[in-house]
Amino acid sequence: MKIYHQLGHNYKWPLDSHFQNNIGDGFIFSAYSFKHGAVGNSISSYKSNDYINKSMIDLQFYGSKKTVGGHLSTYPFNPVNLQSGDSTQTAGTELIDKAIDYQESLGLEKVIIPIFYHEVSDYDKLVKYLNSINKKIAKRKGKGSSQKYYMTIPFGNSSITDSDHVEELLQVITDISIVFDGYYIVCDSRPEYKKKVSINYDYYANLLKVFQVLKSQGFTTIYGYSNWDSLVFMSLCNIDYVTIGTYENLRNFNIQRFTESPGGGPSKGWYFSEKLLNFIRAEELINLRNSKCLHLIANEKNIFSDIVLNKDFAWNTHKPDVHKNYLLSISNLLSELDSTTSIKKRSALFLNKVNEARQLYEKLATDYKVFLSNESSDYHLGVWSSIIKKYATH
Repeated sequence: MKIYHQLGHNYKWPLDSHFQNNIGDGFIFSAYSFKHGAVGNSISSYKSNDYINKSMIDLQFYGSKKTVGGHLSTYPFNPVNLQSGDSTQTAGTELIDKAIDYQESLGLEKVIIPIFYHEVSDYDKLVKYLNSINKKIAKRKGKGSSQKYYMTIPFGNSSITDSDHVEELLQVITDISIVFDGYYIVCDSRPEYKKKVSINYDYYANLLKVFQVLKSQGFTTIYGYSNWDSLVFMSLCNIDYVTIGTYENLRNFNIQRFTESPGGGPSKGWYFSEKLLNFIRAEELINLRNSKCLHLIANEKNIFSDIVLNKDFAWNTHKPDVHKNYLLSISNLLSELDSTTSIKKRSALFLNKVNEARQLYEKLATDYKVFLSNESSDYHLGVWSSIIKKYATH
């Protein structure tokens, strides 16, 4: 497994965390956050030679002609630049071809092929695109191309929770005629209100099936926009590339981000605790400190955790150490799982961590009268435990 940073807002922090703190193995640039022409030049004092051989680009065609915001319009081949009367279906494969050319011109060894987001009802359109692009990649390989080509498969929440749709799509993308080297999977998990990761059982079961089937058929798998529920999938399957991100919109794929102006309210930020397997609201840390149990949830061997949990640290979500604490913590957890090659042992290892987290929540409530609520609570751990127990032996 390789850990790649999903680069977007405040991308200097993950770049620094990699080059200065050895966190992660590479980068996936988001076209939304980088103007056309930026990749391939110096970025945040890092030269192209520093990062280009360990990078990929998500050119983010998801919003098609409805795209709003960001820098996507600076890419001449992005569908947002089509004329209002142009047919996306007709021009689509040509734009995708140009997007592939662009990545090859940068010398990228790994090419992520962009595609438009499709609803379940547009299944036939998606299949048409996949077959058309597959033929184009076959021609490129026939001419001696040395690149690896990874096809984007964007799942909406309605599609990943539709078992029949997932089954039909898997049959198409694992067909014997497919020449893609692998797939870049992004998925709208759509967490419920006051929650940061989904507790929808079908989301976990179906997305796990996607990774397991693709791996069993020899395809490389890249999990884009992955949240910390990636730990569940990694405990049950060997995923080749898992992404980590600073801000929440880099950890939760959401098609609305590309079709509507982003919104959001103020926040002091969040502390990710490896022991609780959860983000804890900054405001909750005051209660934990006053109750003299902050040490119970603190990350060990993490310089950023030491900094942000210092009583004199002025919490602010726009301080890099808050986010670097998560980057280091999640990469440590993912690497620990990956170091256990046996899936049976790996799932047992992670199930033990889930059980320990549930016990710690109980200890905080019983012994210290600290009740963490909403996003900071243990709302997700029961579902995780159920998924691991059911699929660990499969």
